[in-house]
Amino acid sequence: MNRITPAEAALLMPQASLHGSQRNAEAERIETILVEARQMRDAAVAARIKGFFHGLRAVLTAIRERRETIEQLRILSDRELADIGLTRGNIRAGAAAATPLAANDQAATQHAA
Repeated sequence: MNRITPAEAALLMPQASLHGSQRNAEAERIETILVEARQMRDAAVAARIKGFFHGLRAVLTAIRERRETIEQLRILSDRELADIGLTRGNIRAGAAAATPLAANDQAATQHAA
């Protein structure tokens, strides 16, 4: 989050040298700036929250699809699994390949340089 610098704060402060109506106009301008800044901040926070929930929904959907794939593969006979190149022991790996999640599935295979 960005902070207002002292120089910017000084620009926003009403100046003592301004007279009555000038001071009011300056105060209104400052209030308008503050209101716009708050609105932009609120919109940015709302967009981040919305993005979080969209991402969460996508992950939960992928997990559900992976579970369904595992259940469907468990129903198959050993011969049917062999036909598609799987064994009972690697059903989970096959389901993971069919329905990848975000970076978590690849994290175990990636190494630092």
